[in-house]
Amino acid sequence: MDLAKFGPWALVVGGSEGVGAEFARQLAADGFKLVLTARKLEPLEALKAELEAGGAEVRIVSADLKQRDVLAQVRGATDDIEIGLLVYNAGANDTRGLFVDLPAEVTDGVIAINVHGQADFSRHYGKMMKDRGRGGIILTGSTGGYLGSPTLVAYTAAKAFSRIFTEALWLEMEPFGVDVLHLNIGFTATPAMARLGMPIELAEPCENVARQ
Repeated sequence: MDLAKFGPWALVVGGSEGVGAEFARQLAADGFKLVLTARKLEPLEALKAELEAGGAEVRIVSADLKQRDVLAQVRGATDDIEIGLLVYNAGANDTRGLFVDLPAEVTDGVIAINVHGQADFSRHYGKMMKDRGRGGIILTGSTGGYLGSPTLVAYTAAKAFSRIFTEALWLEMEPFGVDVLHLNIGFTATPAMARLGMPIELAEPCENVARQ
Protein backbone atom coordinates (compact mmCIF):
# COMPACT_ATOMS: atom_id res chain seq x y z
CA MET A 1 0.00 0.00 0.00
CA ASP A 2 1.31 3.46 -0.96
CA LEU A 3 2.09 5.17 2.34
CA ALA A 4 2.71 8.53 0.66
CA LYS A 5 -0.78 8.61 -0.86
CA PHE A 6 -2.80 6.82 1.79
CA GLY A 7 -0.90 7.48 5.02
CA PRO A 8 0.28 8.22 7.54
CA TRP A 9 -2.69 6.85 9.53
CA ALA A 10 -5.26 4.23 8.55
CA LEU A 11 -8.57 3.80 10.33
CA VAL A 12 -9.89 0.23 10.30
CA VAL A 13 -13.51 0.01 11.40
CA GLY A 14 -14.31 -3.53 12.48
CA GLY A 15 -10.61 -4.10 12.98
CA SER A 16 -10.45 -6.58 15.84
CA GLU A 17 -10.68 -9.92 14.02
CA GLY A 18 -11.11 -11.59 10.65
CA VAL A 19 -10.52 -9.53 7.51
CA GLY A 20 -10.24 -6.31 9.54
CA ALA A 21 -7.42 -7.69 11.67
CA GLU A 22 -5.63 -8.85 8.52
CA PHE A 23 -5.99 -5.38 7.04
CA ALA A 24 -4.37 -4.03 10.19
CA ARG A 25 -1.47 -6.48 10.05
CA GLN A 26 -0.73 -5.84 6.39
CA LEU A 27 -1.00 -2.07 6.73
CA ALA A 28 1.29 -2.12 9.75
CA ALA A 29 3.82 -4.11 7.72
CA ASP A 30 3.68 -1.34 5.11
CA GLY A 31 4.49 1.30 7.73
CA PHE A 32 1.05 2.68 8.48
CA LYS A 33 0.03 3.97 11.88
CA LEU A 34 -3.32 2.54 12.87
CA VAL A 35 -6.57 3.37 14.60
CA LEU A 36 -8.64 0.25 15.17
CA THR A 37 -12.24 0.26 16.31
CA ALA A 38 -14.67 -2.53 17.13
CA ARG A 39 -17.24 -3.33 19.80
CA LYS A 40 -15.26 -5.88 21.82
CA LEU A 41 -12.34 -4.43 23.74
CA GLU A 42 -10.41 -7.62 24.51
CA PRO A 43 -9.55 -8.62 20.91
CA LEU A 44 -8.70 -5.00 20.15
CA GLU A 45 -6.24 -4.94 23.03
CA ALA A 46 -4.70 -8.23 21.93
CA LEU A 47 -4.22 -7.05 18.35
CA LYS A 48 -2.83 -3.73 19.54
CA ALA A 49 -0.22 -5.55 21.63
CA GLU A 50 0.68 -7.80 18.69
CA LEU A 51 1.15 -4.90 16.28
CA GLU A 52 3.02 -2.73 18.76
CA ALA A 53 5.40 -5.62 19.39
CA GLY A 54 6.24 -5.36 15.69
CA GLY A 55 6.93 -1.64 15.95
CA ALA A 56 3.57 -0.16 14.83
CA GLU A 57 1.87 2.81 16.45
CA VAL A 58 -1.70 1.83 17.31
CA ARG A 59 -4.73 3.45 18.88
CA ILE A 60 -7.91 1.53 19.70
CA VAL A 61 -11.52 2.56 20.29
CA SER A 62 -14.16 0.24 21.69
CA ALA A 63 -17.43 1.47 20.20
CA ASP A 64 -20.76 0.00 19.11
CA LEU A 65 -21.44 0.81 15.47
CA LYS A 66 -25.16 0.44 16.04
CA GLN A 67 -25.14 3.66 18.08
CA ARG A 68 -25.75 6.92 16.24
CA ASP A 69 -22.97 8.70 18.16
CA VAL A 70 -20.31 6.15 17.20
CA LEU A 71 -18.53 8.53 14.81
CA ALA A 72 -18.15 11.08 17.62
CA GLN A 73 -16.60 8.38 19.80
CA VAL A 74 -14.09 7.40 17.11
CA ARG A 75 -13.27 11.02 16.35
CA GLY A 76 -11.95 11.29 19.88
CA ALA A 77 -9.02 9.17 18.69
CA THR A 78 -8.61 10.69 15.22
CA ASP A 79 -9.23 14.44 15.34
CA ASP A 80 -5.58 15.17 16.13
CA ILE A 81 -4.12 12.98 13.35
CA GLU A 82 -4.36 12.64 9.57
CA ILE A 83 -6.42 9.66 8.43
CA GLY A 84 -5.35 8.92 4.86
CA LEU A 85 -7.09 5.56 4.53
CA LEU A 86 -10.50 4.48 5.80
CA VAL A 87 -11.27 0.75 5.80
CA TYR A 88 -14.89 0.20 6.83
CA ASN A 89 -14.94 -3.54 7.37
CA ALA A 90 -17.87 -3.95 9.75
CA GLY A 91 -21.24 -5.39 8.84
CA ALA A 92 -21.47 -9.14 9.44
CA ASN A 93 -24.93 -10.56 10.11
CA ASP A 94 -25.39 -12.65 13.25
CA THR A 95 -29.18 -13.15 13.33
CA ARG A 96 -31.33 -14.80 10.69
CA GLY A 97 -35.12 -14.91 10.61
CA LEU A 98 -38.21 -13.68 8.82
CA PHE A 99 -38.11 -9.89 8.58
CA VAL A 100 -41.61 -9.46 9.99
CA ASP A 101 -40.78 -11.68 12.97
CA LEU A 102 -37.40 -10.25 13.92
CA PRO A 103 -37.28 -7.51 16.59
CA ALA A 104 -36.84 -4.05 15.13
CA GLU A 105 -33.58 -3.55 17.03
CA VAL A 106 -32.04 -6.46 15.12
CA THR A 107 -32.81 -5.17 11.63
CA ASP A 108 -32.24 -1.55 12.66
CA GLY A 109 -28.77 -2.56 13.85
CA VAL A 110 -27.93 -4.14 10.50
CA ILE A 111 -29.03 -0.97 8.72
CA ALA A 112 -27.19 1.27 11.18
CA ILE A 113 -23.88 -0.51 10.62
CA ASN A 114 -24.07 -1.04 6.87
CA VAL A 115 -25.92 2.09 5.77
CA HIS A 116 -25.67 4.91 8.32
CA GLY A 117 -22.18 3.91 9.44
CA GLN A 118 -20.68 3.68 5.97
CA ALA A 119 -22.28 6.98 4.98
CA ASP A 120 -21.28 8.87 8.13
CA PHE A 121 -17.67 7.68 8.22
CA SER A 122 -17.22 8.20 4.47
CA ARG A 123 -18.59 11.74 4.69
CA HIS A 124 -16.39 12.79 7.60
CA TYR A 125 -13.07 11.27 6.59
CA GLY A 126 -13.72 11.58 2.86
CA LYS A 127 -14.21 15.35 3.15
CA MET A 128 -10.75 15.75 4.68
CA MET A 129 -9.24 13.51 1.99
CA LYS A 130 -10.94 15.57 -0.72
CA ASP A 131 -9.57 18.79 0.76
CA ARG A 132 -6.04 17.31 0.89
CA GLY A 133 -6.29 15.94 -2.63
CA ARG A 134 -5.33 12.38 -1.69
CA GLY A 135 -6.51 9.37 0.27
CA GLY A 136 -8.48 6.16 -0.01
CA ILE A 137 -11.71 4.60 1.20
CA ILE A 138 -12.44 0.85 1.21
CA LEU A 139 -16.01 -0.15 2.03
CA THR A 140 -16.75 -3.83 2.42
CA GLY A 141 -19.85 -5.40 0.99
CA SER A 142 -21.01 -8.91 0.27
CA THR A 143 -22.05 -11.11 -2.61
CA GLY A 144 -25.36 -11.10 -0.76
CA GLY A 145 -25.85 -7.53 -1.99
CA TYR A 146 -26.71 -8.77 -5.49
CA LEU A 147 -29.83 -10.75 -4.61
CA GLY A 148 -32.43 -10.60 -1.88
CA SER A 149 -32.41 -13.67 0.35
CA PRO A 150 -35.05 -15.06 2.72
CA THR A 151 -34.13 -14.67 6.41
CA LEU A 152 -31.53 -12.04 5.38
CA VAL A 153 -33.81 -9.29 4.11
CA ALA A 154 -32.24 -6.29 5.88
CA TYR A 155 -28.69 -7.62 5.43
CA THR A 156 -28.90 -8.17 1.67
CA ALA A 157 -30.66 -4.85 1.15
CA ALA A 158 -28.05 -3.01 3.20
CA LYS A 159 -25.23 -4.65 1.25
CA ALA A 160 -26.89 -3.58 -2.00
CA PHE A 161 -26.84 -0.02 -0.66
CA SER A 162 -23.15 -0.38 0.13
CA ARG A 163 -22.32 -1.45 -3.42
CA ILE A 164 -24.23 1.33 -5.17
CA PHE A 165 -23.12 3.93 -2.62
CA THR A 166 -19.47 3.03 -3.17
CA GLU A 167 -19.76 3.12 -6.95
CA ALA A 168 -21.28 6.59 -6.85
CA LEU A 169 -18.79 7.86 -4.28
CA TRP A 170 -15.93 6.55 -6.44
CA LEU A 171 -17.17 8.67 -9.36
CA GLU A 172 -17.48 11.74 -7.17
CA MET A 173 -14.09 11.44 -5.49
CA GLU A 174 -11.93 10.41 -8.44
CA PRO A 175 -11.37 13.99 -9.70
CA PHE A 176 -10.04 14.95 -6.26
CA GLY A 177 -7.36 12.25 -6.05
CA VAL A 178 -9.24 10.02 -3.62
CA ASP A 179 -9.61 6.32 -4.45
CA VAL A 180 -12.80 4.55 -3.39
CA LEU A 181 -13.16 0.76 -3.52
CA HIS A 182 -16.00 -1.64 -2.82
CA LEU A 183 -14.55 -4.88 -1.47
CA ASN A 184 -17.11 -7.53 -2.33
CA ILE A 185 -16.48 -10.24 0.25
CA GLY A 186 -17.63 -13.77 -0.56
CA PHE A 187 -17.38 -16.91 1.53
CA THR A 188 -14.49 -16.11 3.86
CA ALA A 189 -13.12 -17.99 6.86
CA THR A 190 -13.92 -15.33 9.45
CA PRO A 191 -14.56 -15.91 13.16
CA ALA A 192 -18.08 -14.57 12.58
CA MET A 193 -18.73 -17.35 10.06
CA ALA A 194 -17.31 -19.92 12.47
CA ARG A 195 -19.60 -18.70 15.26
CA LEU A 196 -22.57 -19.22 12.94
CA GLY A 197 -21.51 -22.82 12.51
CA MET A 198 -20.57 -22.46 8.84
CA PRO A 199 -18.14 -25.03 7.37
CA ILE A 200 -15.20 -22.69 6.74
CA GLU A 201 -12.57 -25.28 5.84
CA LEU A 202 -12.88 -24.45 2.13
CA ALA A 203 -13.56 -20.74 2.56
CA GLU A 204 -11.17 -18.01 1.42
CA PRO A 205 -8.59 -17.14 4.12
CA CYS A 206 -8.94 -13.67 5.63
CA GLU A 207 -5.33 -12.90 4.76
CA ASN A 208 -6.00 -13.42 1.05
CA VAL A 209 -9.11 -11.26 1.06
CA ALA A 210 -7.33 -8.37 2.76
CA ARG A 211 -4.39 -8.66 0.36
CA GLN A 212 -6.69 -8.53 -2.65
